[in-house]
Amino acid sequence: MTVKADLSLAIGDESVSRERLRSTLDAAAKGDKDRSIYLRADKTVPYGELVEVMNLLLAAGYLKIALVGLEKASGS
Repeated sequence: MTVKADLSLAIGDESVSRERLRSTLDAAAKGDKDRSIYLRADKTVPYGELVEVMNLLLAAGYLKIALVGLEKASGS
């Protein structure tokens, strides 16, 4: 799952509204709330916005949230 620079959300390549996040995740996870959600965000996303998305995930019943970063290319 991604929080984009414009604060919109995406699951994979599909944009999803905050209102439809729960139902979209439930469909993608086939109802498995024990599944880990890998969350990444554009570096310009404010911390508070990231926490808000994490709270939406928790409220939807997804308790296993892992923050992931993008790897830098060698020599960068």
